[in-house]
Amino acid sequence: MSLQVSDSYAHLIGKARWSHAHGRSVFHILQSDIDSARLFSYGYRSQAIGAFHATRIAIEAETKAATGPYVKTCLDQARILLDQLESKAGETVPRDFRALISTLYYYDRWVNQVAQVLKKVSARGTIRELEKIRQRFLRNIQPVTSGNGIYVARHLALPEQGAFIVPNLGISIVPIIYGDHHSWNAAFLEADQFGVSVHRHKKGAEIHLGFSPVKGHTILGSGFAGVSEGYAMPIPPMTDHGFLNTSGHDHVVPFIFGSLLMTGWGIFFDVEPRPDDGLQREEHSLQSPAMNQSVFLERAIRQMASGTTTTREILIPAERAGSNEIGGLELAVTRVPAGEIDLASDHYRIVSVQSGRGRVRIGNAETEVCEHDHFGVPAALNCNFTQLGRDPLVFLDAMMLPIGE
Repeated sequence: MSLQVSDSYAHLIGKARWSHAHGRSVFHILQSDIDSARLFSYGYRSQAIGAFHATRIAIEAETKAATGPYVKTCLDQARILLDQLESKAGETVPRDFRALISTLYYYDRWVNQVAQVLKKVSARGTIRELEKIRQRFLRNIQPVTSGNGIYVARHLALPEQGAFIVPNLGISIVPIIYGDHHSWNAAFLEADQFGVSVHRHKKGAEIHLGFSPVKGHTILGSGFAGVSEGYAMPIPPMTDHGFLNTSGHDHVVPFIFGSLLMTGWGIFFDVEPRPDDGLQREEHSLQSPAMNQSVFLERAIRQMASGTTTTREILIPAERAGSNEIGGLELAVTRVPAGEIDLASDHYRIVSVQSGRGRVRIGNAETEVCEHDHFGVPAALNCNFTQLGRDPLVFLDAMMLPIGE
């Protein structure tokens, strides 16, 4: 095995392989194994159109340089495996033994096969870039396999060979955490880049987030608002939106995408670019009805940090970023000045730590997190988040919820 793995990961894969070798027997699989398998599976899921897609695209770019049937066959095999790994993210992560003997088992099997194929081909030395592609692939996958199941991502440390280009928009997006039906992502804008061209989603909702330093125009429908501080803008389906970067420097636009009709990575294909219609958009205040009552995000975070009690405040209710058909994105901010909070829910929750330090425990797995860290809490799994140190723990969380029921 070329991937670095933790003892807990090796234990699970050992059980899964034993099951497959003995007629897929499941009587040795405990509930704790299922919980851990779900966690690791969501870690892999977050690589769907990051590590898996980006690696496949990188291999395809080198295929033209392939010489001889052996090298071409190996590269085709790697591309097929990576395509299977991408597609698996569209499947539901089960809540029973299948999470281990099906979902996690095949993630592990195919990932290792990709690594082995690339190692064999790169050893031949006929295509110089292949070893770099392999090493980048391993660096993106090993935080999953070498951990304890809680996959932690940082939006300030975006991975190399872990992004994709949005079709017809030309912007680079890095997935951070992918849940069942929603995802937390980062769009990277270079200093000389216009921004995010106006587009809309047919069956998806978004929340655009801004963090300082930021300067530009956030666009919604027929209006826009000038922004020079952190904000959160809810975007229902079939609503034109975009962002004009006037800062003169590189800028990252975090955003949350969700739809109960699609998986979290529906953003990849549910994008409809909007033609330049010459519309003279009217400027509005950020919190106005015309801007769907967007919020000053950093103000809300600072205000929350100054309190003395454990409190969760909904900043954007699900009804404002969604519809009865697709559900809605809820964004909330929580303060834990001391002690712990229970994050268990019937829906997948994505957490973004804004200040302080904390210890998160999901099932039997435990890890420490700090500012800029992101992690996901699968539905129906026990989760406790404990404040550490002297500073209060403040975090955002996002869920995709049904509405109109």
